[in-house]
Amino acid sequence: MNVLLLSMLFVPLVAALVLMTGRGLFSQGGARRFALIASVVTLLLSLAFANEFLQLPANTAPRTSPIQPQYSVAYHWFTFQKAASDSAPSDPLQFEFLFGFDGISLVLVLLTTVLTVSGVLISWESIRERAAGFYACLLLLEAGLIGVFSAFDLILFYVFFEFTLVPLFFLIGIWGGPERRYAAVKFFLYTFAGSMVTLVGLVALVMMASAAGVTHPTSFSALAQWTVEHPLPQNVQIPLFLAISVGFMVKVPVFPLHTWLPLAHTEAPTAGSVMLAGVLLKLGSYGMLRLCLPMFPYACETIGIPLMGSLAVAGIIYGSLCALAQRDIKKLVAYSSVAHLGFCVLGLFALNAAGITGGVLQMLNHGLSTGALFLLVGMVYDRYHTRQLDDLGGLAGRLPLLTAIMVFVAMASIGLPGLNGFVGEVLALGGMFRRNPLHAVLGTSGVVLGAWYLLTMVQQAFFGPLREPHHGGEPVQDINFREFVAVAPICALCLWIGVMPQMVIDTIKPDVDAVVAVYEEYLTSSERVADARSQPAAERAKPTVTESTKTTSTTLDHSRTLSEL
Repeated sequence: MNVLLLSMLFVPLVAALVLMTGRGLFSQGGARRFALIASVVTLLLSLAFANEFLQLPANTAPRTSPIQPQYSVAYHWFTFQKAASDSAPSDPLQFEFLFGFDGISLVLVLLTTVLTVSGVLISWESIRERAAGFYACLLLLEAGLIGVFSAFDLILFYVFFEFTLVPLFFLIGIWGGPERRYAAVKFFLYTFAGSMVTLVGLVALVMMASAAGVTHPTSFSALAQWTVEHPLPQNVQIPLFLAISVGFMVKVPVFPLHTWLPLAHTEAPTAGSVMLAGVLLKLGSYGMLRLCLPMFPYACETIGIPLMGSLAVAGIIYGSLCALAQRDIKKLVAYSSVAHLGFCVLGLFALNAAGITGGVLQMLNHGLSTGALFLLVGMVYDRYHTRQLDDLGGLAGRLPLLTAIMVFVAMASIGLPGLNGFVGEVLALGGMFRRNPLHAVLGTSGVVLGAWYLLTMVQQAFFGPLREPHHGGEPVQDINFREFVAVAPICALCLWIGVMPQMVIDTIKPDVDAVVAVYEEYLTSSERVADARSQPAAERAKPTVTESTKTTSTTLDHSRTLSEL
């Protein structure tokens, strides 16, 4: 499993470096085939690792930390000896490269490897210039995403988190649309600025942990265990939570920090949009789940629920209304991402098992359904070189198979029962209803609005009288075998998760329950403190019957001893 884990990370990385350094050795077709082989090998490695991971014996020992990988590989980096005081020697700080997997990271890595193969296939004909550089950036992005999801060390996590900006910046800026440079710069500045604020919060957290004597102050498990055993003061939790969550809020993106997303999606090449919507946006909600929820229970309970819940609901409604007003299909799908990711945040900050499970499932479901939507929009654009609804109509007569797949994926994105979107939305809204019914009721409006704008798009573009833009007079062909292979596995996963979601739920259940246990303990301790404060001072000062008896007995024993002496 060590070999499989590290190979998943290094195969796309090495393949990307080969493409970059040997661009003159690869023709356009050679670069495509090499990238496809590398992405398929990475997918097979991830499937092999998942098979071995799911066969690991269940760990029956009680968890010492809410973040605890079921399988990990650690390599010592360096040891730093702090200056010892006269009173007591100080323990050394140990830093190590820690890669690991739990159920949540496994699910997201599999999503990454599946969508990368689809991204390579959909770019087969559309990328005609500097193909080697394009596929190198795509594989670098895959390596960075796998690194984020498998890193259980804060330094590694942040390095990979920032590293993913670079290849996507070039994918948008070089191979994007007419406004690609502006879109790439706006994307980079927004996400980089948010990440700098997050870095300040992370450095402060690590410094506090090292000052408290935590041996591995950058380990997720050690930090989470320390914050559970020694909860941070309330006036410290709130600023740390706000600082660390800023970068994640931009990455999701949470309303009103979403303005970079529609332009980035519209200008990005199809593969870039698939990876951006399918995986990259999940880094924000994944970071919240890994760092904010387990380590700052007071801040998440008092600030996170009202703040994040309100912003998530606002994003759901605002994103849906903006999608409804769009005439560009790709921009419509981009705004739908703002709405659907609101359900992820809403579920996570329900802070209970149903909500967090729904939030994680929605991360997976959004990656599949929205990634497939961008694939299909790219197929339409490759044929007609337009995405405007005013230019398209009645395409079902020309493209019956593509239309059938589009209807299926739209239903999955809407949340039709029996498809993947339904399970995640129901659990996320149900979990939030237990915590804040108003947020859940308002969030439900996004389901209705989602059906409105997606069904309207399908009706106008694919049904009714035939309306085709000029496309050079060549006959338009329906979806071919390569395009079918790119989108069919995603459709199969949408159906499988919708009909049999239990396997995914069972895979992530131990890690979700560990986070939920933090809040059960927090609420229990808060109730004890509230009961003690509500008790009258006289009652608190008065000893109990048992205490009085023990005191009297002790006094008599001491008197007898003195008389005997």
